[in-house]
Amino acid sequence: MIEYQITHAHGKTEDGFDSYKSAAARVAEVYGGDVVIGHDGDISDGGKRTMCWPDAESSLDDDGSRACCSIRRMVW
Repeated sequence: MIEYQITHAHGKTEDGFDSYKSAAARVAEVYGGDVVIGHDGDISDGGKRTMCWPDAESSLDDDGSRACCSIRRMVW
């Protein structure tokens, strides 16, 4: 079984998303229209996680330290 999980920078975790699309929609719902979802090597590129930032400026040249959350693919 594959699920997607959102881990917020403040520590809260949200589980049980049945698709990457539904997890990304939740991130946009929580952080608003300026949120940036994705980076090189993210889930859509075969990676293990997708980082998300509150805005484009925060995402520039960031190693993830300014990310607001991440989406992970969980295999059970």
